[in-house]
Amino acid sequence: MTELTEYAVEDVMTLVRRPIRPAVGETYREIGLRSFGKGIFHKDPVTAEAIAEKRVFKVQPGDLIFSNIFAWEGAVAIASEREKGMIGSHRFMTHEVNAEVADARYLLHYFHGGPGLNVIRSASPGSAGRNRTLGTRAFAAKRVLLPSLSEQRRISEKLDAALEKCLTVSTLRSHTSSLLVSLQESMVHEALQRSTETVRMGDIVTLTRTEIDVCPEKTYRPIGMRGFGRGVIRYEPTPGSRLGKLRFYKFPNSALVLSNIKAWEGAIGVTSGNEEEFIASNRFLFYTPKREGVNISYLRHYLLSRKGLNQISACSPGAADRNRTLGVKRFENIRFDLPPRDTQDRVTSTLDGLNKRLSAAHSAPTLQALPPALLDAAFSGRL
Repeated sequence: MTELTEYAVEDVMTLVRRPIRPAVGETYREIGLRSFGKGIFHKDPVTAEAIAEKRVFKVQPGDLIFSNIFAWEGAVAIASEREKGMIGSHRFMTHEVNAEVADARYLLHYFHGGPGLNVIRSASPGSAGRNRTLGTRAFAAKRVLLPSLSEQRRISEKLDAALEKCLTVSTLRSHTSSLLVSLQESMVHEALQRSTETVRMGDIVTLTRTEIDVCPEKTYRPIGMRGFGRGVIRYEPTPGSRLGKLRFYKFPNSALVLSNIKAWEGAIGVTSGNEEEFIASNRFLFYTPKREGVNISYLRHYLLSRKGLNQISACSPGAADRNRTLGVKRFENIRFDLPPRDTQDRVTSTLDGLNKRLSAAHSAPTLQALPPALLDAAFSGRL
Protein backbone atom coordinates (compact mmCIF):
# COMPACT_ATOMS: atom_id res chain seq x y z
CA MET A 1 0.00 0.00 0.00
CA THR A 2 1.39 3.38 -1.04
CA GLU A 3 1.94 5.73 1.89
CA LEU A 4 -0.08 8.94 1.64
CA THR A 5 0.60 12.30 3.26
CA GLU A 6 -2.08 14.84 4.09
CA TYR A 7 -1.69 18.43 2.91
CA ALA A 8 -3.82 21.53 2.78
CA VAL A 9 -4.50 22.55 -0.83
CA GLU A 10 -2.75 25.87 -0.16
CA ASP A 11 0.42 23.94 0.77
CA VAL A 12 0.33 22.03 -2.50
CA MET A 13 -0.29 24.99 -4.79
CA THR A 14 -0.63 28.75 -4.50
CA LEU A 15 -3.26 30.92 -6.13
CA VAL A 16 -1.38 33.55 -8.14
CA ARG A 17 -3.09 36.54 -9.74
CA ARG A 18 -1.21 38.58 -12.36
CA PRO A 19 -3.57 41.45 -13.21
CA ILE A 20 -2.93 43.36 -16.39
CA ARG A 21 -4.35 46.58 -17.78
CA PRO A 22 -4.98 46.14 -21.52
CA ALA A 23 -3.12 48.73 -23.56
CA VAL A 24 -5.04 50.73 -26.13
CA GLY A 25 -4.30 49.52 -29.64
CA GLU A 26 -3.14 46.06 -28.52
CA THR A 27 -4.97 42.77 -29.10
CA TYR A 28 -5.24 39.91 -26.63
CA ARG A 29 -6.31 36.26 -26.63
CA GLU A 30 -8.35 34.87 -23.77
CA ILE A 31 -8.43 31.26 -22.70
CA GLY A 32 -11.38 29.06 -21.82
CA LEU A 33 -11.51 25.65 -20.10
CA ARG A 34 -13.41 22.58 -21.21
CA SER A 35 -15.00 20.39 -18.56
CA PHE A 36 -14.03 16.79 -17.77
CA GLY A 37 -10.31 17.48 -18.09
CA LYS A 38 -10.54 18.16 -21.83
CA GLY A 39 -8.13 21.06 -21.72
CA ILE A 40 -7.77 24.70 -22.70
CA PHE A 41 -9.26 26.38 -25.75
CA HIS A 42 -8.36 29.77 -27.21
CA LYS A 43 -10.90 32.47 -27.87
CA ASP A 44 -10.69 34.82 -30.84
CA PRO A 45 -8.34 37.82 -30.49
CA VAL A 46 -9.95 40.88 -28.91
CA THR A 47 -8.88 44.51 -28.62
CA ALA A 48 -8.24 46.32 -25.37
CA GLU A 49 -11.36 48.35 -26.06
CA ALA A 50 -13.46 45.18 -26.29
CA ILE A 51 -12.14 43.99 -22.94
CA ALA A 52 -13.13 47.36 -21.47
CA GLU A 53 -13.43 47.21 -17.68
CA LYS A 54 -13.38 43.41 -17.39
CA ARG A 55 -10.77 42.16 -14.94
CA VAL A 56 -8.21 40.00 -16.76
CA PHE A 57 -5.08 38.20 -15.61
CA LYS A 58 -1.94 36.89 -17.27
CA VAL A 59 -1.54 33.13 -17.76
CA GLN A 60 1.87 31.50 -17.44
CA PRO A 61 3.00 28.11 -18.82
CA GLY A 62 2.85 25.55 -16.01
CA ASP A 63 -0.11 27.14 -14.25
CA LEU A 64 -2.69 24.70 -12.92
CA ILE A 65 -5.94 26.45 -13.82
CA PHE A 66 -9.45 25.95 -12.47
CA SER A 67 -12.66 27.45 -13.84
CA ASN A 68 -14.35 28.63 -10.69
CA ILE A 69 -17.83 28.02 -12.13
CA PHE A 70 -17.19 24.63 -13.76
CA ALA A 71 -14.39 23.14 -11.66
CA TRP A 72 -17.02 20.92 -10.04
CA GLU A 73 -17.34 19.03 -13.35
CA GLY A 74 -13.63 18.80 -14.03
CA ALA A 75 -12.82 22.09 -15.79
CA VAL A 76 -9.14 21.89 -14.82
CA ALA A 77 -6.07 22.20 -17.07
CA ILE A 78 -2.37 22.97 -17.19
CA ALA A 79 -1.20 25.94 -19.26
CA SER A 80 1.43 25.09 -21.85
CA GLU A 81 3.79 27.19 -23.96
CA ARG A 82 0.89 27.69 -26.37
CA GLU A 83 -0.83 29.81 -23.72
CA LYS A 84 2.18 32.03 -23.10
CA GLY A 85 1.15 35.67 -23.18
CA MET A 86 -2.58 34.87 -23.06
CA ILE A 87 -5.05 36.13 -20.50
CA GLY A 88 -8.00 34.81 -18.53
CA SER A 89 -10.89 36.48 -16.77
CA HIS A 90 -11.33 36.45 -13.01
CA ARG A 91 -13.25 33.21 -13.50
CA PHE A 92 -10.00 31.33 -14.13
CA MET A 93 -7.98 30.61 -11.01
CA THR A 94 -4.28 30.22 -11.84
CA HIS A 95 -2.09 28.28 -9.41
CA GLU A 96 1.63 27.73 -9.13
CA VAL A 97 2.32 24.18 -7.95
CA ASN A 98 4.72 23.60 -5.07
CA ALA A 99 7.25 21.41 -6.90
CA GLU A 100 8.71 20.16 -3.60
CA VAL A 101 5.59 18.19 -2.70
CA ALA A 102 3.49 17.86 -5.86
CA ASP A 103 3.68 17.05 -9.55
CA ALA A 104 1.46 19.30 -11.68
CA ARG A 105 0.41 16.49 -14.06
CA TYR A 106 -0.56 14.30 -11.11
CA LEU A 107 -2.64 17.12 -9.63
CA LEU A 108 -4.38 17.65 -12.97
CA HIS A 109 -5.56 14.03 -13.03
CA TYR A 110 -6.26 14.06 -9.31
CA PHE A 111 -8.58 17.06 -9.53
CA HIS A 112 -10.37 16.50 -12.84
CA GLY A 113 -11.16 12.81 -12.44
CA GLY A 114 -9.75 11.50 -9.17
CA PRO A 115 -10.45 12.03 -5.46
CA GLY A 116 -9.73 15.75 -5.87
CA LEU A 117 -12.98 16.22 -7.78
CA ASN A 118 -14.92 15.60 -4.56
CA VAL A 119 -12.62 18.07 -2.80
CA ILE A 120 -13.56 20.68 -5.42
CA ARG A 121 -17.26 19.90 -5.09
CA SER A 122 -17.15 20.22 -1.31
CA ALA A 123 -15.79 23.74 -1.81
CA SER A 124 -18.38 24.59 -4.49
CA PRO A 125 -21.70 25.22 -2.71
CA GLY A 126 -24.98 25.37 -4.56
CA SER A 127 -27.33 22.92 -6.22
CA ALA A 128 -27.76 24.34 -9.72
CA GLY A 129 -24.82 23.63 -12.04
CA ARG A 130 -24.15 27.23 -13.01
CA ASN A 131 -24.29 28.40 -9.41
CA ARG A 132 -21.69 25.97 -8.08
CA THR A 133 -18.87 28.46 -7.74
CA LEU A 134 -15.57 27.24 -6.33
CA GLY A 135 -14.78 29.29 -3.23
CA THR A 136 -11.14 30.43 -3.17
CA ARG A 137 -10.65 30.35 0.58
CA ALA A 138 -12.70 27.21 1.14
CA PHE A 139 -10.74 25.37 -1.52
CA ALA A 140 -7.34 26.49 -0.20
CA ALA A 141 -8.21 25.12 3.25
CA LYS A 142 -9.36 21.69 2.01
CA ARG A 143 -7.20 18.65 2.73
CA VAL A 144 -5.77 16.26 0.14
CA LEU A 145 -3.88 12.99 0.43
CA LEU A 146 -0.87 12.60 -1.88
CA PRO A 147 1.76 9.89 -2.35
CA SER A 148 5.46 10.72 -2.53
CA LEU A 149 6.64 13.00 -5.32
CA SER A 150 8.38 10.14 -7.12
CA GLU A 151 5.19 8.05 -6.96
CA GLN A 152 3.14 10.97 -8.29
CA ARG A 153 5.50 11.28 -11.25
CA ARG A 154 5.36 7.55 -11.94
CA ILE A 155 1.56 7.54 -11.91
CA SER A 156 1.22 10.70 -14.01
CA GLU A 157 3.63 9.37 -16.64
CA LYS A 158 1.61 6.15 -16.95
CA LEU A 159 -1.68 8.01 -17.07
CA ASP A 160 -0.41 10.50 -19.66
CA ALA A 161 0.84 7.72 -21.92
CA ALA A 162 -2.36 5.67 -21.68
CA LEU A 163 -4.73 8.62 -22.06
CA GLU A 164 -2.74 9.91 -25.03
CA LYS A 165 -3.30 6.58 -26.77
CA CYS A 166 -7.04 6.83 -26.03
CA LEU A 167 -7.09 10.32 -27.54
CA THR A 168 -5.21 9.12 -30.62
CA VAL A 169 -7.72 6.32 -31.22
CA SER A 170 -10.64 8.71 -30.69
CA THR A 171 -9.13 11.20 -33.16
CA LEU A 172 -8.62 8.47 -35.74
CA ARG A 173 -12.23 7.37 -35.35
CA SER A 174 -13.43 10.93 -35.87
CA HIS A 175 -11.21 11.28 -38.94
CA THR A 176 -12.53 7.99 -40.30
CA SER A 177 -16.11 9.19 -39.85
CA SER A 178 -15.31 12.36 -41.81
CA LEU A 179 -13.73 10.32 -44.60
CA LEU A 180 -16.81 8.10 -44.76
CA VAL A 181 -19.07 11.14 -45.15
CA SER A 182 -16.85 12.39 -47.98
CA LEU A 183 -16.88 8.96 -49.62
CA GLN A 184 -20.67 8.80 -49.37
CA GLU A 185 -20.97 12.20 -51.00
CA SER A 186 -18.58 11.19 -53.79
CA MET A 187 -20.24 7.84 -54.51
CA VAL A 188 -23.75 9.28 -54.53
CA HIS A 189 -22.62 12.08 -56.86
CA GLU A 190 -21.04 9.53 -59.21
CA ALA A 191 -24.17 7.37 -59.10
CA LEU A 192 -26.35 10.33 -60.04
CA GLN A 193 -24.20 10.85 -63.14
CA ARG A 194 -25.28 7.36 -64.25
CA SER A 195 -28.98 8.03 -63.64
CA THR A 196 -31.36 6.91 -66.36
CA GLU A 197 -34.62 8.39 -65.06
CA THR A 198 -36.09 11.09 -62.84
CA VAL A 199 -38.62 9.72 -60.39
CA ARG A 200 -41.10 10.93 -57.80
CA MET A 201 -40.49 9.42 -54.36
CA GLY A 202 -44.11 8.38 -53.91
CA ASP A 203 -44.03 6.45 -57.20
CA ILE A 204 -41.18 4.16 -56.12
CA VAL A 205 -41.85 3.64 -52.39
CA THR A 206 -44.98 3.25 -50.30
CA LEU A 207 -45.74 4.16 -46.68
CA THR A 208 -45.90 0.86 -44.78
CA ARG A 209 -46.86 0.62 -41.10
CA THR A 210 -49.61 -1.04 -39.10
CA GLU A 211 -51.32 0.78 -36.24
CA ILE A 212 -51.66 -1.12 -32.96
CA ASP A 213 -53.85 -0.72 -29.89
CA VAL A 214 -51.53 -0.07 -26.96
CA CYS A 215 -52.47 -2.03 -23.86
CA PRO A 216 -51.49 -0.21 -20.63
CA GLU A 217 -50.63 -3.49 -18.88
CA LYS A 218 -48.31 -4.79 -21.60
CA THR A 219 -44.70 -3.78 -22.24
CA TYR A 220 -43.40 -2.51 -25.56
CA ARG A 221 -40.02 -1.60 -27.02
CA PRO A 222 -40.23 1.78 -28.77
CA ILE A 223 -37.62 3.09 -31.18
CA GLY A 224 -36.09 6.52 -31.69
CA MET A 225 -33.77 8.03 -34.31
CA ARG A 226 -30.38 9.68 -34.00
CA GLY A 227 -29.57 12.62 -36.21
CA PHE A 228 -26.76 12.89 -38.77
CA GLY A 229 -27.27 9.40 -40.19
CA ARG A 230 -26.43 7.61 -36.95
CA GLY A 231 -29.38 5.26 -37.16
CA VAL A 232 -32.09 3.77 -34.98
CA ILE A 233 -32.25 3.90 -31.17
CA ARG A 234 -33.74 0.78 -29.58
CA TYR A 235 -35.19 1.56 -26.18
CA GLU A 236 -35.67 -0.83 -23.28
CA PRO A 237 -39.14 -2.37 -22.63
CA THR A 238 -41.64 0.25 -21.50
CA PRO A 239 -45.14 -0.26 -20.03
CA GLY A 240 -47.89 0.78 -22.38
CA SER A 241 -49.20 3.12 -19.68
CA ARG A 242 -46.02 5.23 -20.10
CA LEU A 243 -46.02 5.55 -23.87
CA GLY A 244 -48.11 8.69 -23.95
CA LYS A 245 -50.99 9.61 -26.23
CA LEU A 246 -49.30 9.27 -29.62
CA ARG A 247 -50.43 6.59 -32.04
CA PHE A 248 -48.10 3.60 -32.31
CA TYR A 249 -47.32 1.22 -35.15
CA LYS A 250 -45.60 -2.01 -36.05
CA PHE A 251 -43.24 -1.61 -38.97
CA PRO A 252 -41.55 -3.85 -41.55
CA ASN A 253 -37.92 -4.95 -41.81
CA SER A 254 -35.68 -3.43 -44.48
CA ALA A 255 -37.73 -0.25 -44.65
CA LEU A 256 -36.56 3.31 -45.10
CA VAL A 257 -37.36 5.12 -41.84
CA LEU A 258 -37.47 8.88 -41.27
CA SER A 259 -38.21 10.89 -38.15
CA ASN A 260 -40.70 13.44 -39.40
CA ILE A 261 -39.45 16.07 -36.92
CA LYS A 262 -35.72 15.48 -37.33
CA ALA A 263 -35.31 14.17 -40.88
CA TRP A 264 -33.96 17.60 -41.88
CA GLU A 265 -30.87 16.94 -39.72
CA GLY A 266 -30.31 13.39 -40.94
CA ALA A 267 -32.58 11.27 -38.70
CA ILE A 268 -32.92 8.77 -41.55
CA GLY A 269 -32.13 5.06 -41.51
CA VAL A 270 -33.10 1.57 -42.58
CA THR A 271 -34.80 -0.94 -40.29
CA SER A 272 -32.95 -4.19 -39.69
CA GLY A 273 -34.11 -7.81 -39.55
CA ASN A 274 -34.35 -8.06 -35.76
CA GLU A 275 -36.96 -5.45 -34.94
CA GLU A 276 -40.20 -7.45 -34.92
CA GLU A 277 -40.65 -6.72 -31.21
CA PHE A 278 -40.30 -2.94 -31.63
CA ILE A 279 -42.93 -0.28 -32.19
CA ALA A 280 -42.77 3.33 -33.40
CA SER A 281 -44.92 6.39 -32.83
CA ASN A 282 -46.62 8.33 -35.59
CA ARG A 283 -43.51 10.55 -35.61
CA PHE A 284 -41.78 7.93 -37.79
CA LEU A 285 -42.42 7.23 -41.45
CA PHE A 286 -41.60 3.80 -42.93
CA TYR A 287 -41.29 3.16 -46.65
CA THR A 288 -40.83 -0.03 -48.64
CA PRO A 289 -40.13 -0.34 -52.40
CA LYS A 290 -42.92 -0.50 -54.94
CA ARG A 291 -40.65 -2.11 -57.51
CA GLU A 292 -37.51 -4.23 -57.75
CA GLY A 293 -35.41 -1.46 -59.27
CA VAL A 294 -35.19 0.34 -55.92
CA ASN A 295 -32.60 -0.38 -53.24
CA ILE A 296 -33.92 1.07 -49.96
CA SER A 297 -30.45 1.42 -48.47
CA TYR A 298 -29.32 3.44 -51.50
CA LEU A 299 -32.23 5.83 -50.89
CA ARG A 300 -30.96 6.30 -47.35
CA HIS A 301 -27.49 7.23 -48.61
CA TYR A 302 -28.97 9.55 -51.22
CA LEU A 303 -31.16 11.35 -48.66
CA LEU A 304 -28.18 11.76 -46.35
CA SER A 305 -26.11 13.38 -49.11
CA ARG A 306 -26.06 17.17 -49.41
CA LYS A 307 -28.49 17.11 -52.30
CA GLY A 308 -30.91 14.78 -50.54
CA LEU A 309 -30.79 16.65 -47.24
CA ASN A 310 -31.42 19.92 -49.06
CA GLN A 311 -34.58 18.41 -50.52
CA ILE A 312 -35.68 17.07 -47.13
CA SER A 313 -34.98 20.46 -45.55
CA ALA A 314 -36.99 22.24 -48.22
CA CYS A 315 -39.90 19.91 -47.42
CA SER A 316 -39.60 20.60 -43.65
CA PRO A 317 -40.83 24.19 -43.21
CA GLY A 318 -40.46 26.15 -40.00
CA ALA A 319 -37.78 28.13 -38.22
CA ALA A 320 -37.65 26.41 -34.83
CA ASP A 321 -36.02 22.97 -34.77
CA ARG A 322 -38.98 21.15 -33.27
CA ASN A 323 -41.45 22.71 -35.69
CA ARG A 324 -39.64 21.55 -38.83
CA THR A 325 -42.00 18.72 -39.61
CA LEU A 326 -41.67 16.59 -42.75
CA GLY A 327 -45.13 15.77 -44.07
CA VAL A 328 -45.98 12.58 -45.94
CA LYS A 329 -47.20 14.37 -49.07
CA ARG A 330 -44.20 16.71 -49.20
CA PHE A 331 -41.81 13.80 -48.86
CA GLU A 332 -43.56 11.70 -51.48
CA ASN A 333 -43.48 14.60 -53.94
CA ILE A 334 -39.67 14.83 -53.88
CA ARG A 335 -38.28 14.27 -57.38
CA PHE A 336 -34.75 13.04 -57.97
CA ASP A 337 -32.56 11.12 -60.42
CA LEU A 338 -32.46 7.36 -59.90
CA PRO A 339 -29.43 5.38 -61.15
CA PRO A 340 -29.66 1.79 -62.43
CA ARG A 341 -30.18 -0.93 -59.81
CA ASP A 342 -26.66 -2.34 -60.19
CA THR A 343 -25.20 1.12 -59.48
CA GLN A 344 -27.44 1.47 -56.42
CA ASP A 345 -26.31 -1.95 -55.21
CA ARG A 346 -22.62 -1.12 -55.63
CA VAL A 347 -22.94 2.13 -53.66
CA THR A 348 -24.92 0.35 -50.96
CA SER A 349 -22.52 -2.58 -50.64
CA THR A 350 -19.51 -0.31 -50.20
CA LEU A 351 -21.05 2.24 -47.83
CA ASP A 352 -23.07 -0.22 -45.73
CA GLY A 353 -20.00 -2.39 -45.23
CA LEU A 354 -17.89 0.55 -44.09
CA ASN A 355 -20.72 1.88 -41.90
CA LYS A 356 -21.09 -1.48 -40.20
CA ARG A 357 -17.41 -1.72 -39.33
CA LEU A 358 -17.25 1.89 -38.18
CA SER A 359 -20.42 1.53 -36.10
CA ALA A 360 -19.01 -1.56 -34.38
CA ALA A 361 -15.83 0.31 -33.52
CA HIS A 362 -17.71 3.36 -32.21
CA SER A 363 -20.18 1.36 -30.14
CA ALA A 364 -17.46 -0.66 -28.42
CA PRO A 365 -17.64 0.40 -24.76
CA THR A 366 -13.97 -0.24 -24.09
CA LEU A 367 -12.56 3.08 -25.28
CA GLN A 368 -15.20 5.18 -23.52
CA ALA A 369 -14.79 3.25 -20.29
CA LEU A 370 -11.00 3.20 -20.34
CA PRO A 371 -10.16 6.75 -19.14
CA PRO A 372 -12.32 6.59 -15.98
CA ALA A 373 -11.08 3.04 -15.34
CA LEU A 374 -7.47 4.21 -15.64
CA LEU A 375 -8.08 7.10 -13.25
CA ASP A 376 -9.78 4.79 -10.78
CA ALA A 377 -6.84 2.38 -10.94
CA ALA A 378 -4.33 5.21 -10.51
CA PHE A 379 -5.92 6.56 -7.35
CA SER A 380 -6.70 3.21 -5.78
CA GLY A 381 -3.14 1.92 -5.93
CA ARG A 382 -3.64 -0.46 -8.87
CA LEU A 383 -1.67 1.33 -11.59
